Amino acid sequence: MREASAPTNEEARRERVAILQSGGAAELQTVLAGADLCADIAAADDIAAGIRSGELDAAIIGPDALRSPPLAAAIEAQPPWSHFPLLLVAEREELRRDGLAVEALGWMVLLEPPIEPPLLLDMVKAALRSRARQRQAGRDFRLRAEAEAQFREQAQELRDKIRERMNDLRAAHERLVREVGDRRAAEARLRESEERYRHTIELSQQMAWTADADKRLTSASSAFSETTGISPDVDPQVAWLAVVHPEDLKEVAARWNAEPEAPGPRTAEFRMKVADGSYRLFRARSVPKRDEAGQILCWYGYTEDITDQKAAEQAQREAEERYRLAARATDDAVWDHDLLKGEVYWIDSASAFLGFPAGEGGTLASFWLDNIHPEDRERVVANAYGSIEAGLSRWSSEYRFRSRGGHYVQVLDHGFVIRNDAGEPIRAVGSMADVSERRQAEAELKRMQAELIQVSRHSAMGAMASTLAHELNQPLTAVASYVRGGLRLLEGAEEPVPPDVRAALEAAEASAIKAGQIVRGLRELVSRRSGKMKRQDLAKIIEEANVLALVDEQAHGLTHRVVVDPAARWVEADNIQIQQVLINLIRNAIQAMAESPQRHITIATQPGPDHMIEVSVADTGHGLPPGAGGALFSPFKSGKAEGMGIGLSISRTIVEAHGGRIWAEDGPGSGAVFRFTLPAAKESSAAKERRTATKA
Repeated sequence: MREASAPTNEEARRERVAILQSGGAAELQTVLAGADLCADIAAADDIAAGIRSGELDAAIIGPDALRSPPLAAAIEAQPPWSHFPLLLVAEREELRRDGLAVEALGWMVLLEPPIEPPLLLDMVKAALRSRARQRQAGRDFRLRAEAEAQFREQAQELRDKIRERMNDLRAAHERLVREVGDRRAAEARLRESEERYRHTIELSQQMAWTADADKRLTSASSAFSETTGISPDVDPQVAWLAVVHPEDLKEVAARWNAEPEAPGPRTAEFRMKVADGSYRLFRARSVPKRDEAGQILCWYGYTEDITDQKAAEQAQREAEERYRLAARATDDAVWDHDLLKGEVYWIDSASAFLGFPAGEGGTLASFWLDNIHPEDRERVVANAYGSIEAGLSRWSSEYRFRSRGGHYVQVLDHGFVIRNDAGEPIRAVGSMADVSERRQAEAELKRMQAELIQVSRHSAMGAMASTLAHELNQPLTAVASYVRGGLRLLEGAEEPVPPDVRAALEAAEASAIKAGQIVRGLRELVSRRSGKMKRQDLAKIIEEANVLALVDEQAHGLTHRVVVDPAARWVEADNIQIQQVLINLIRNAIQAMAESPQRHITIATQPGPDHMIEVSVADTGHGLPPGAGGALFSPFKSGKAEGMGIGLSISRTIVEAHGGRIWAEDGPGSGAVFRFTLPAAKESSAAKERRTATKA
């Protein structure tokens, strides 16, 4: 409690009066200062602020201040015990003109000019005394409120203590009643205690037992008899020795008979025979009971079946091992990101392409961020953390990641977000796969496709140009012959021929000859176009052609087989052009089998006569059209409604340009077989050396 003699900050402060800025404010301030009163000239807003903060004790204002919203709000916001003293300097007549009645001013004090200094001082001091009484009333109000709150708190504490004491007394009374009852029959109480203990042990799945100081079993719960099938009448020590597995008995006895170690239970695991005659794994735990001198009085213990527990632990270890092996087998960097700690744990398989040493698996999340390629980092971070913040459970992104060697690898990262019951993300797991080789293979495939498209265009242009040259050369020759014959007839004519007619015929002859030369030149140009002929591996050519032609093999329900004879593997050819031939034949085979129940393609090579190698593409389709013969390879001849008839013609042109030939025949059972030959490659010098060395 605060002593009465010790003044508070409010009691020690000097009272302050505010005078609203006006023409006579300075005179009023002088009068108040002469009476040793603290008076300040202030604006209406400052007076309002002083009222709200409690720094002012009274204020002298004019009629204009009554219209100040801040001042009105500050007066309205005062506590119930406070009526801030306001001295209004105004004439009654002026207030009436403004629509204000003196009676409506309430607790304001009206000072009509002229104001005599003594009257002013009396009014201000009266206002200050009123304000002091209000402040004292406020302090009394607060002290009373505090006292009432303290009284309520103490009353509640008293009630709680009384209730607690009553509960204690009630509990003590109940304990006393029980103790009186227990004292009436000590032996009955002991039997009851033993009975409760026995029931507790029987309800437990564990087999409780006791042993004397010499470690001989003296009792066992009924669960032991139920588990082992041995009668409870059998001596517990004899029964125990009978059910422990013979191979485990020696070790268990050694641990049991060893000197007790410093505090802590003694444990042993062993196999024990159960009622059905099988052995199950059990664990025994025991602790000694000692007297005050530390001597062992007896032993208490229990035995529990841990077969299922061990099996579950083994299954968990095997599952974890399978998970680790699967993670290693995929060559993916499997990761586990703790979103709360900002740590990432990497499975050992991360070393496959990230270069982690064995055992170095834990990193901070910043490690992952720092090793993302700078050009990919913003996109990847926005994708990953944006998916997490959006409440998604999965995300994936492909980007460049720096390995321990410093070079970047192209990775495909998949993540799964784990959330708590409140839906907050706490963990993310996923895998990072190295797709660098896959992207390189895709780039190589695009390059091969571009080359094949270029070769196909050139071949189609060559076939069309050759055909047009062949077809146009004959009529142009005939035109030139007819024009030349006409000129001879004109030379033998009896009547004179107009010069213009002869000149026109000569010009026509010259134009026909020139057109024929242009056509022959185009044909020679096309015939001179040849690929890059060199020693090629036919098996590789077939493999690359299959990649392009059989890209939708599964979607079409196809199967294929490649049989390359080792003696028919190396050819002299342009690999791109031969790939084009194979792609044309394979695609024709796929279209021919569109309605066939069995769809199988066989691509094979075998040695042919005259140092040639034969390549065949066989299908299980409907076979060759009747009477097709050599027309299959003629330009602009197609058995398909949407075909242009230049695919096989181009293939024939390419094969013949290589010095081979191409033909088709019906298959042995069904379908068709297209065959073409290529010149075999000469044996390389390295192969000759190996063959010579082998003979030697």
